[in-house]
Amino acid sequence: MSDNIKQEEANQQNDNKILSKEKEKELDFFITTPLRSANNLMNKLYSDDSFYETTTYAFVSPGDAKKLFFYGACKEVLKTCIYLMNNKEFLGGSINDKDFGIVEKVIMGSTIDTQTYHRRKMVELLSIVILFDRNTKHDEEYRIYKSAENLDLFLSRQSDFKELFNGKIILNTQHSIDDFIGRIDSDKKAIELTDVWFLNEKKLKNQTPGIFKSKKGIYDSAMLVATPDEKIALGISYGRGYSRASQSIHPMLGSSNYGKEDNDIEHVLMNSIYMSIICMQIMHIAYKLTGFEDEFGLSKIMGTNFEKSEASKSIGVLQKDFDKGDLILTSWTDIAEIIDEETSKYGYKAYKIKYLLTPPLPEYPEDWIEAQNILARILSKKTVRKMFNNMVIEKMSKDVIELWPDVLKQPDEELMKSAKHVFIDLHKANVLIPMLLKSGFLKKTS
Repeated sequence: MSDNIKQEEANQQNDNKILSKEKEKELDFFITTPLRSANNLMNKLYSDDSFYETTTYAFVSPGDAKKLFFYGACKEVLKTCIYLMNNKEFLGGSINDKDFGIVEKVIMGSTIDTQTYHRRKMVELLSIVILFDRNTKHDEEYRIYKSAENLDLFLSRQSDFKELFNGKIILNTQHSIDDFIGRIDSDKKAIELTDVWFLNEKKLKNQTPGIFKSKKGIYDSAMLVATPDEKIALGISYGRGYSRASQSIHPMLGSSNYGKEDNDIEHVLMNSIYMSIICMQIMHIAYKLTGFEDEFGLSKIMGTNFEKSEASKSIGVLQKDFDKGDLILTSWTDIAEIIDEETSKYGYKAYKIKYLLTPPLPEYPEDWIEAQNILARILSKKTVRKMFNNMVIEKMSKDVIELWPDVLKQPDEELMKSAKHVFIDLHKANVLIPMLLKSGFLKKTS
């Protein structure tokens, strides 16, 4: 009897397990791949961490500055992977899905908050390494970055002291500030560079803290030159890839991020995989720029030229082309007409639509939506005549057959109006979607 009870308890625990064995295996792969890549590159750059640790303020050679830069990048990737490993321990636990109460929601919410901190840092690092890959021609630029990082720390200390003590300054700190400015100027002259892509030259000149270009500026610049795979890792746009992650740093007193839907296990799992993909992208560029081969990295998974990647297809959804006057269905199956369009600096498309039946909010009969939220084009002015020409008129009434030649003489605009009314009536009668599904024009999704 007691054995049966124990078996029932074990089965119940397995039922409440957060991760299935398949998901656990998938997560293992995503955690260990960038972790192994980062660890291997660190060992290729230096045999141990003593040089990295002891050269914090040293004026090293340009080649060593580059190696130290990527050693630091590997360190950050390792930190994220170790966090993901710890997170996996949590995911390996159990939770009662039937009683998803306050405690469970808050636990999941806390986990997602912490994930977004790490994600924000990795997105920032990916932006930086993308731009080093696209912009940098001299190893001295890595040394300038190293000097600027230290300079910014000393400027912040000096600024804090001045604010606390009525403008007084620490001469030792000022000496370090002058030294790092001298190093930056010397390197800029050596490579004949007036403006460095990652520096705010005005703040540098005025010795104001925050001498790096803004996080948004760096991110936007990276997005403009990113590959489709990199864009997906960066998060498509600044708002989605960076600033939304920043919201987790600040208190959220409303309930917009509360509830099972916002804090479920799939959300946590996808965040873990997403962070791993960002780390893989960072390591892919790190290996490329340091001249080493990554035996276990992204190119082994996606192919040397990323030929196995479907990122271009995913980005293509954001760039779908429609024409003014097109009759479309939104992702919420509203029937609408395209009346305007806008293309972002990244090449993404948005369209202004006019709802042809009841709009989601009656006071807004027209609104903007992103291209990916358009389910299908039902009809275009370019194809309306072809549709009318292909109609099987033999099945129509005798009166219609007699009138049909006159119908076809109408301009495309008039044919489009007639067709629009037909589709509106079909949708109003709840016939349009079933008809489009039956014809194969629309595919049913689970």
